[in-house]
Formats: sequence, C-alpha cells, structure tokens
Amino acid sequence: MSFSPPFFLTLMGGGGFHPSPADPVFQATRTRILERDGHACRYCGFTAKKYQEIQFLNGNTRDMSDDNLATACVFCHQCLNLERAGQMNSGILIYAPEIDQVTLHHLTRSIYVARRTQGPMADSARIAMNALLSRKDEAAARLGSDSPRLLAAVMRELLEPGTYKRRMQVLDGIRLMPLDKRLLKEDDFEFDQFPQILAYWRSTNGPYGKTLPPTWPAMLQSVMEKAA
Repeated sequence: MSFSPPFFLTLMGGGGFHPSPADPVFQATRTRILERDGHACRYCGFTAKKYQEIQFLNGNTRDMSDDNLATACVFCHQCLNLERAGQMNSGILIYAPEIDQVTLHHLTRSIYVARRTQGPMADSARIAMNALLSRKDEAAARLGSDSPRLLAAVMRELLEPGTYKRRMQVLDGIRLMPLDKRLLKEDDFEFDQFPQILAYWRSTNGPYGKTLPPTWPAMLQSVMEKAA
C-alpha cells in the first residue's frame, strides 16, 4: 500500500451527501476497504483497527467502487472533509508553516495520549499543547477567525480555477489542529466520541497500548523549542 502525503485542506464532495453508517451496503464496503488497507491511513500511515474512516478519493461520495475508496484516520479525514470539522467542533485553525499537516497529526495524537500518563511526559505534553494552541491567534489574524467553518466558507468562494493561486496564498502555513473533541449527532442526541477513541488508542489492543513511541520526547521538545 502506498501513502499519499502531503495533502491540502479540502471541502467535502458529493454536495454534502455521505452514505449512512447504518447502510448495510456501506458497512460491508467499509469493512472490506479497511481490511484491504490493513487499517492504515492512506495519508499519514496511522494504523488502528477501530475508529478509522473511509475517504472518497475523487470527491464523489456516491461512487463506492473500491478504487475510489481509501482508509483515513479521523484526523486526516476531517482535513479532507473540512465542513465536518466545523460540525463536530473537532479542530481549530493554527498558523504553523514549519509543521506539515501529517506531522501535526502524529504530534497531537502523541500529546493526547501522553497527557493521560504520569510524570514529566504528561507535563511536556501539556506544555506542547499550549504552544500549539497559541498559534491560533496568528491564524485568526490572517483569516479573520480560527474556525474551520469560516475556512470552509472562504474555500467555497475560491473554487473557480482562476482563484486557485489565491486559495493557496490564503492557506499557506494554515493547519487544522485536531482537538480532543468529536461531537456526533444521532437524531436529537449529541455525544462526544473522542474519549472513546482515546481510550481505545491507549487500550491493550490499541496502537499505543503497549509502548510509548520513542520519538515522543524529541517531538514534544521540538514543539516547545519552536514556540520559545
């Protein structure tokens, strides 16, 4: 399987249509694609047997042919479906040109897991988180807001071929930082899914259940140095 970084923040395709998770056809297709991809995100390589998403590569959410579908982690998926990040309150815009979007995803996953540990690692994670969140002010100064909802609206206005260069200028250095929140709605009920996701990541069978990645201290230290 080949990975596809880097990538740009992108609007949802299909006019906002997305197959229902309860649709048995989509469920079967989803299971097949996840198994085909080894549950690994096409964009960042993160592997988890639960809480991965399906991305429609050509933007047509009605095209469920296998070659149009790829596994995406929840962080990469919301970048490729920016409206969803606004709906779920699951991300905030920051200005961090020195950190690419994929690296930011690995870093924030590390931070959220490390914050649940004890000792210096947890302290470093909190400091790194505050350093990243401080970058939202610069994003707001450049865009008028740190909300992905606003960015989605701006991008809709810059969809014409002649505005592509302007769109790249607007987005230069802008990153979507994943938050530890993921609000999902079912009928009139709303719940935050992220605590469940984080608990799985840290569980015995989860991707971070047995060992702490050795790169964490260096990654966290790098963020703190850049923020200094």
